[in-house]
Amino acid sequence: MRIGYTVAVAALLAGTPAMAQVMIGGGDPGAAQQHQYQADQDRAAGRQTMEAAHQEAAMGNYGAAERDREAAHQDWHAAHHQEHDADRDSSGGVSIQLGH
Repeated sequence: MRIGYTVAVAALLAGTPAMAQVMIGGGDPGAAQQHQYQADQDRAAGRQTMEAAHQEAAMGNYGAAERDREAAHQDWHAAHHQEHDADRDSSGGVSIQLGH
């Protein structure tokens, strides 16, 4: 919906005689790729930490296992945020640059 509105505004601006050029561009794919890479790293760290939690629990060290489990969940939460940032940067809305 927001993109449709932006395209309509851009078309209106393009039809205005005072505007020589209207350029519409999207998000930043490089930043989105970096966020996705970091999300992958966070997920991998979460899996590794959860494995450590299972090993601690198997040895009867339940306090350390709980700390590792919580750290794994924090890593997965960070991965989720990185994915959200990647989605935002890949779409990034629509930016309009006007030139003469």
